[in-house]
Amino acid sequence: MRGRGNVLIAKRIVIFVLALALYPGAVFAAQKAIIFPFDLIDQQQQFEIGLMPKGLDPEDKRRLGVITEELTRLIKESGRYEVLDPAPIAKDIEDKAPIFKCNGCEDDLAKKIGADIAFIGTVRKASDVLFTVSIYIRDVAGEKVIHQGSSEIYGNTDKMWLRAVNYIVDRRLYADRGAK
Repeated sequence: MRGRGNVLIAKRIVIFVLALALYPGAVFAAQKAIIFPFDLIDQQQQFEIGLMPKGLDPEDKRRLGVITEELTRLIKESGRYEVLDPAPIAKDIEDKAPIFKCNGCEDDLAKKIGADIAFIGTVRKASDVLFTVSIYIRDVAGEKVIHQGSSEIYGNTDKMWLRAVNYIVDRRLYADRGAK
């Protein structure tokens, strides 16, 4: 009799595992997230008294895109969130930029596409070689930051900017899964 009971339990476990594999969203619905493009805070330009701001350096702008793509990839691969396509609100994002200074508009924009969570990233440029990369996670319904991570980097290369984003995600945002 005992063997037959174990077989029934094993069958139920197999059915449950198959259901998870075939319909994971039905069992564990992931929160929906939007990842806003990283913004640059150029402190060098803030101190250029009497001079016209130079605008965004093309290399910095390109790197902001590179790390936004990296953050999107990492969040998708984590499986913690269903990452939404920001294309439907791209014009709104552009109009409201920089997002870190829009006084709560990020929550309104995120709500427009049904996001529960919003990721906002900044790169603070203190000099040509000193940067602070920060990522903020906002609870859209609660309209507040629920988690934040930062990393200082000394170097202005794709590798350094990418390393900072990976470090923040692995060691600051998802520290509960253990260091790699």
